[in-house]
Amino acid sequence: MGLFDFFKKQKPKKPPTPFETLAALSKFQNVSECNPEFYTKHKKAIDMTVGFIGFVASQHESLAQVFIYSAAPLPGIAKTVESAMAAAKLEQRTVDFIDSTMTTMMQALLPAVKDPDLPDYLTECVWPIEGAFERA
Repeated sequence: MGLFDFFKKQKPKKPPTPFETLAALSKFQNVSECNPEFYTKHKKAIDMTVGFIGFVASQHESLAQVFIYSAAPLPGIAKTVESAMAAAKLEQRTVDFIDSTMTTMMQALLPAVKDPDLPDYLTECVWPIEGAFERA
C-alpha cells in the first residue's frame, strides 16, 4: 500500500441483504434491559422496531425461533432469517408489508445507529441499517 493509496476512491461496500437488515433490527430487542440510557434516548424508534420484530416473529414458528437468539452474531442470524423466511412461505402481501415497514424502521433507527453512544454490541448493526440506503 503506497502513501497515497488512502486517498484513492474506495470501492463501496456490498449493500446489505434484507436478511442482514432484518437481523440487525432484531438486535435492538434487548436494549431496554442492556442499556437503559441509550434506550431512553431512542425509545420511540426502538419500541417501534421491537413491535415490528414481534409481528414478523408471529408470522411463522421458524421466524419466532430465530428472533429468540438476538445475541448471536449478526451473520448467523441473517442466514437463519433467510432460511426461516423461505420455510414460512409468507403471502406476497405479508412480504410487501414487511419490506415497506422495514424501511420505516430503518429510517427511525438511523439516529440511533449514528449516535456516538451506540452500545458496542450494536455496532455490527450500523452497516445493515445505514447501508440499505446506499446506492449499489
